[in-house]
Amino acid sequence: MARTDYSEYTGGAGIRSLMRQLEDEEEGEGAKCPAPGASFSALLSSMLPGEVVGEENLNRDPNAQPAYRWDEFGYRVEEEDGPEDCSSKLLSIPFLESPRKKLQWSVELELGQNKQTLRRNGKLDELVKGGIPHSLRRSIWPLLLNTQKKKDSAGIGYRDIVSSCTEDSLQSSRQIEKDLLRTMPTNICFSQKDSVGIPRLRRVLRAVAWIFPEIGYCQGMGMIAACLLLFVPEEETFWMMTSIIENLLPSSYFSSNLWGAQADQLVLRSLIADNLPEVDKVLSENDIEISLITLQWFLTLFSSCLHIKIVLRVWDLLFNHGTIILFKVALCMLKISEEQLVKAENSAEIFNILSSLPNQIDDVDELMDAVDRITEETINREKLDQLRRKHLSDIMSDQSSFSLHMDNSRPVPRPWTLRRRVNRSKSLVDILLGAEYEDQNDPRCKNIKRTEQLVYLKEAILRIGTFFQGLDPVYQSMKMQPDYSLESHSRDIELYMSSTLKKRKRARAILDFERNDDDELGFRKNDIINLISQDDEHCWVGELNGLVGWFPAKFVETIDERSKQYSFAGDDKVNQAITDLVRGSLCSALKQILEQGLRPTSILGGAVHPWLFIQEAAAEEVSRDYNSVFSRLVLCKTFRLDEDEKLLSPDELLYRCVHYINQTHDKFGAQMDVKLRSLVCMGLNEQVLHLWLECLCSAEKALSKFYNSHALLASPGWVLVKCELRILSQFSFQLSPNWELKGSEDGGIPLKEGVRDMLVKHHLFSWDL
Repeated sequence: MARTDYSEYTGGAGIRSLMRQLEDEEEGEGAKCPAPGASFSALLSSMLPGEVVGEENLNRDPNAQPAYRWDEFGYRVEEEDGPEDCSSKLLSIPFLESPRKKLQWSVELELGQNKQTLRRNGKLDELVKGGIPHSLRRSIWPLLLNTQKKKDSAGIGYRDIVSSCTEDSLQSSRQIEKDLLRTMPTNICFSQKDSVGIPRLRRVLRAVAWIFPEIGYCQGMGMIAACLLLFVPEEETFWMMTSIIENLLPSSYFSSNLWGAQADQLVLRSLIADNLPEVDKVLSENDIEISLITLQWFLTLFSSCLHIKIVLRVWDLLFNHGTIILFKVALCMLKISEEQLVKAENSAEIFNILSSLPNQIDDVDELMDAVDRITEETINREKLDQLRRKHLSDIMSDQSSFSLHMDNSRPVPRPWTLRRRVNRSKSLVDILLGAEYEDQNDPRCKNIKRTEQLVYLKEAILRIGTFFQGLDPVYQSMKMQPDYSLESHSRDIELYMSSTLKKRKRARAILDFERNDDDELGFRKNDIINLISQDDEHCWVGELNGLVGWFPAKFVETIDERSKQYSFAGDDKVNQAITDLVRGSLCSALKQILEQGLRPTSILGGAVHPWLFIQEAAAEEVSRDYNSVFSRLVLCKTFRLDEDEKLLSPDELLYRCVHYINQTHDKFGAQMDVKLRSLVCMGLNEQVLHLWLECLCSAEKALSKFYNSHALLASPGWVLVKCELRILSQFSFQLSPNWELKGSEDGGIPLKEGVRDMLVKHHLFSWDL
């Protein structure tokens, strides 16, 4: 069957061509399916590696001893040393479908079920327990996860999502590219760059990262998505992934902090203590942290550790009964190794037994029977939810866990591109309350929602602080705990207005400049130059590494060091990761706080955007003495009075920044989300973000107009947010407010061409452009 290469399309005509191909492509059309039990026979027809199948048919020698073969799922099986230990029994049994079981399923689907959704009843549960016929899994799994409801409520189609995230606009795309060939290296569908599954896996993972910007990409997703792609079409795989992330698993399972997955490891430990006392005794006496092993089991839904034949049966139960199956399977696996663990002599041996435990599971029916024998009294949904609430609240209340479990290597996804969010079905609020609360006016729901928002803000701030501390030694001893004392508020204005007066300014090079004459100053991009003279508009004099000389003024940009020392860690021209941390996690957390309690509009009933409130609040704060404020703003802009020291008060600066953002961003048709993120960046640059929040919460008229009385900004709780944001005023940021405006900045070549006239004017011909 002819294969279409989708890996190179990037948008425009390419995306339109791809969409047509996806629409026209019929699964299995023209494909010669392998015989049952043969290599690749269990794969989706469009995933068949046609060229490999053809080579095997042409070059088959009955007398030859092959070095390896491919099993039914496309996995490479080495024959030289015999079958692998982890699957010797499984490999010896052909993967064949029972005609009788398929007939039973066909009758149930035709007579006892709807085509769109499945009615959960005893008959269906009994059929799922016996295993779904493999040829029906691509149809039954989406029905069990109710993906049709997810499609209907999303408000956007898969093709539109793919077209929005194919131009490397997501920071997580880099990590996805790194992991594509690591996900299933022994499977022919994902083993090479040109393998049939690689472009599909790329699109699915990018789409998931795009639609869940607060999560982005987690390595566990790749393994789950790759397994699904082996048996389910690409678009259906995506919607199954959204259902798994939002409906099947608890909230924050794949987030950067892994709260949901961490809580489940503590739940598993509690269940081990209750049901496997001997195993619990061994783990406790030897101080074994079992989550080091089981966390990967849960993050990949066992797809990274168990044989694929077992994974299919586990997923049948998982999609039907929910995550309680994960704990049942884990307990059964530990029960199987209980005797070995008790006899182990030291912790190293125990750890090896636990690590190799999945390899010992080679009888899928035995494992399924063991799972079925676990009674409701042993583990049930009510007990599971209770344990999850307990352990999740412990994790959230432990502030130290944020820095201990923070993964700074993971890039933060950019949630500022145009996107549509699928409604989350169960949040941390629901888990902690122990029920699905539709009434958002419930007092408990409000309080926990506020706590959740503050926790997200705290985590975003701590990630930024950890980033600075990891790159710049100056910040190693910086305190990351907020100061809630009354004295801290009285010192805020004084600390903000303090300016460090220096005799010399400094600038950062934005281009390489080669020194050709003795009176020239050469430098490399991102070098920090001490400015000696700025008298000439075009040529400045500076010092670098003991050398003094002139250079084109346009090749550098001055850095703001009025009350701070420049740090490359906070410069988005040097470290793009800081942009992801600020515009990604921090701005998302702040927007959630600003959106909490907003009044609905009178026309459509939807909430207004926080940017409208910020505009009105900023104008209200300066309206008390508008003439004086306006004169000060004009003077500062005309004579650049605030270049050397801070002259504007926080409310005056807020008004000027809001006006600047509206003026610059409206030219590009920027949305209010973009404006809000740009304002946050300007606040960080000026070390005034916490004081701006105080200005906003002091605008009583705007507050009463835009917010309900129970809103966080209208309550004393805003002081807590201010104290958290004050931590960021310790760091030095150099963030471009126009970062998201396409075409707002010129590249290096036009800049060099613009300097030619200056060189001619000053008769400086030594520099060869």
